[in-house]
Amino acid sequence: MRGPTAHTDSFARDNLPPQSQWPDFLLDGFDYPERLNAAVELTDAMVEKGFGDNTALIGNGRRRTYKELTDWSNRIAHALVENYGVKPGNRVLIRSANNPAMVACWLGATKAGAVVVNTMPMLRAGELGQIVDKAEVQFALCDTRIKDELIACGKASRFLKTIIGFDGTANHDAELDRIALNKPVKFDAVETGRDDVALLGFTSGTTGEPKATMHFHRDLLIIADAYAKEVLAVRPD
Repeated sequence: MRGPTAHTDSFARDNLPPQSQWPDFLLDGFDYPERLNAAVELTDAMVEKGFGDNTALIGNGRRRTYKELTDWSNRIAHALVENYGVKPGNRVLIRSANNPAMVACWLGATKAGAVVVNTMPMLRAGELGQIVDKAEVQFALCDTRIKDELIACGKASRFLKTIIGFDGTANHDAELDRIALNKPVKFDAVETGRDDVALLGFTSGTTGEPKATMHFHRDLLIIADAYAKEVLAVRPD
């Protein structure tokens, strides 16, 4: 039985497969509350637990602490909601290589209650278009260094209307960065449900059209609380 949702845009929940087709979820010992925002648990909650000065990310030539990542993702969340009108449940596509700025964008969009659609940076306009159409993506955040294919996709799309550039380097020299720099470092994140969809992960489409796997907020935390803790035995140090 699915719990409460904070999504005002119900697209993701409406398109879940019938519950009879779901796998068996082995959730014993993972007693997450009904209201859960994975991005908050990975950032703000870490600061509250005393890990604010610990390294969260290494990239672009420097280390970023949990406090830095918390503050920056909160600024981004403010910008997405207040300047671009992102609503809970809206799909937000992210186009970028792996870098700290991309992580902050993912966290910010998730705090805003959006359903993030991560994409591989090598995809071209036609391939992006299949993903945009299937997920009915309205918003996209893009590293400005690889924006051309996404802009071409947007011109041909009846869904994608807002493409927002961010700086994938450490310079904060792009549209989203400049807006976010003027925002507060505190953000009241959307109180999503533990089984609200947080992420759509698309297959590459090598065997046909790309297909989306749908991940709940609790699924993302179980990666850390089960696999990282119990299998990899990751420690704070």
